[in-house]
Amino acid sequence: MKKIILSLSLMLCILVANAQNYYVKYEFMKQLPGQDYEKLEKSWVNYHKELIKAGIISRHRIWKVLPGANVDYDYVVSTLYNSYEAALGVGKNSSISIDDFKKKYPQDYEVMASTTLKTRTMVSQSILKPELSISDSTYQVTPGETIMKISFVKSKNGKYNNAEIEFSKKWHQLAINKNFMKGFNFVRIVGNEGTELPYSHMLQKVYSGIGQMTMPTNFIFSTEDLAFFDDLADYRDITSSILLLNVSNIEK
Repeated sequence: MKKIILSLSLMLCILVANAQNYYVKYEFMKQLPGQDYEKLEKSWVNYHKELIKAGIISRHRIWKVLPGANVDYDYVVSTLYNSYEAALGVGKNSSISIDDFKKKYPQDYEVMASTTLKTRTMVSQSILKPELSISDSTYQVTPGETIMKISFVKSKNGKYNNAEIEFSKKWHQLAINKNFMKGFNFVRIVGNEGTELPYSHMLQKVYSGIGQMTMPTNFIFSTEDLAFFDDLADYRDITSSILLLNVSNIEK
């Protein structure tokens, strides 16, 4: 029954989602006892490179949850898809030929087929629509160094989306300009695994490392700025936050 509900929900999302250049799927993975999830992901590298060559995705990143987070997953996988249908896994342009991949990369396929389900379990997944993405265009995400902070947000009314965009265009762009962070993404959930999520949006801040993340800022807020921020705080609930370390980055 859950699978039927999920299929109907996801197909409905295709009809109602607004057009975008790309969508991001987030998969929250739990490493099973005694297993090595990062080692498993190495066997999937060529598969994701083939997806990039086929124009299905343009980026695939693995993030490790840092200590201190009270969550039931150990890794977050983010994949940037070039269409909503591809992110859902439907349609002829949503995947590559498994038979062709098996012939080209037999060793990778053997590891993927025999150990994936023994190594990890998927706790949940979400498909997100970018509402605002800004970044230092010269920065390259670096495994073992790049930190991302995700804040999960529950919108309280219809004013939230535009207010967050207006605030971020000014203050998060200023933070990037001053080298306080490397990137910021504001995304909205448009599809999930069929269950109600405790959040509707995510705020994602990217840092070159712990040093940049903990760097003191020197912003000066006017009375008008503070009033606007108070309004924004009334439009949303930040339900939780996590810190992630990038451990793999594949992109075209």
